[in-house]
Amino acid sequence: MQKDVFVIAHVSDLHASTFGDTFHDGARMIRRSAKPRPVDPKKYEVVWEEAGWRVFHQRGKKASAIILIDPEDYEHAIPTARKSGGVEDPVERAAKKACRVEARTARTLSKGLPSKGALEYLAESTPNNANLRLIRAARAIDPAAVDAVFITGDLTDDGDGYELVREAFRPWLERGTLFAVPGNHDLYLFPLFGSSRPRPTFETKRAGFRAFAAELGLVLEPSGLWHRYLPEPNIYLVGLDSCARTQPRFFRHNGGVGEAQLLALQEIAKRPEWTAARHRIVGLHHHVVPLPHGVGRRAPSEIGMRLDDAPRVAKVMDELRVDLVLHGHRHVSEERQPAGTRFRILASPSLTLGCRSGDGPSYWRISVSQHIRVERTYLSFAPIEDADDAVTPEIA
Repeated sequence: MQKDVFVIAHVSDLHASTFGDTFHDGARMIRRSAKPRPVDPKKYEVVWEEAGWRVFHQRGKKASAIILIDPEDYEHAIPTARKSGGVEDPVERAAKKACRVEARTARTLSKGLPSKGALEYLAESTPNNANLRLIRAARAIDPAAVDAVFITGDLTDDGDGYELVREAFRPWLERGTLFAVPGNHDLYLFPLFGSSRPRPTFETKRAGFRAFAAELGLVLEPSGLWHRYLPEPNIYLVGLDSCARTQPRFFRHNGGVGEAQLLALQEIAKRPEWTAARHRIVGLHHHVVPLPHGVGRRAPSEIGMRLDDAPRVAKVMDELRVDLVLHGHRHVSEERQPAGTRFRILASPSLTLGCRSGDGPSYWRISVSQHIRVERTYLSFAPIEDADDAVTPEIA
């Protein structure tokens, strides 16, 4: 028996990270040493320690000769007395920063999501923190009214933070209806010339997404795609990896689906479930057609951002009678049916950072019955680009 209405929340570009900082909000990025900082116990003594953070004082030196080390052994700068609200003691300043940062890490938040009051308290001083914004956004999606969640990439800002995504969307994880595809932030590398954060590798990033996909029960085929037939609503879902090819250059995040996935999709389309499905929905990260930032605005530059095989991908999806294509990537919310195609496109903005049109975060509520109906659902907090720059980000 088919369910009368099956509701999918299409969300994208969560940008969870180790500390909740993002490349899109560079002024507030948390700086730490590029490599672990070895500390010689003969030269330094621990004067404060909590949750793996340690403050060391150099033996025989003045009180200000201290260093702050995080649980992964990276060094963090200690804020000045002025930035700490007049706190003179350097150990107290270091400890205060450590507590503030740790409370917002994906690791700590995922161990026990904060209550509504605690979350608002944390967000009051760091309203741009993507980890906190992710929890707030996920809670705005009602599990009783939404049957599934489909995340179209950039779950993380740099390959770290999947544990928070898992916990934020746990109601759907437990149902087996949490779906996701990787984005360029999840799999590609960034040309970091400073010491903002340790650098992952292609291997660690790919392994991180594969592990997360396994937690969701998604079986990644050798080509990179996954597919799932939902018999009760009679819907066929497919997730494509639009970062399947090797990253062309560090400063380019162009995507590519590749022939292997398209051939695999064509094989899936031969299945009787695909043919008989009431609707066929495909999700990927990169956009199939260029998107403007709003009414009267031209599409932004595609340099280093486009899906290189977009025409081929669109042609195959149209031939296979795909009904709806979901994507993220450009942080733009838009619904359209490209000329000459039979499928509709839903572009989702960032669920945490907002829409480049100037709108705040939102997601698409997709009601699937005999027909597909979509509704843009807005969240209550401002886009990160419009946040108050006067807020002093102690953790950044």
